[in-house]
Amino acid sequence: MDYVVQIFKALGDENRLKILIILSRKKICAKGIAKHLNISEAAVSQHLKILREVGIVSGEKVGYHVHYKVQESVFVEVIDFINKVKDKEILLNCNLGEHIPSDCKVNCKVNKCCQKNI
Repeated sequence: MDYVVQIFKALGDENRLKILIILSRKKICAKGIAKHLNISEAAVSQHLKILREVGIVSGEKVGYHVHYKVQESVFVEVIDFINKVKDKEILLNCNLGEHIPSDCKVNCKVNKCCQKNI
């Protein structure tokens, strides 16, 4: 599960999501991404570093430039995790216990949801 958490953290930035969308359409270098997003190449490089570290993108040297592409196999793992979220097995693997109530049994008041009755 730690790997999935790292992927979600890496995707938790709007520019990295935009980079992912661009790379899902074509292989492109950091300079091209910077032009598309109207941000500096240094910023793009930092975002690409984070995406590469978790394996979401990979680079291939083409002449003087590195062209980046999405590693689709990573998303297969994330989709598999999302599909398992409702399984009982995932509760045990995440140390959440065997039972999580399906609805709140406490008479909640505004801004006091799930607190014990006073």
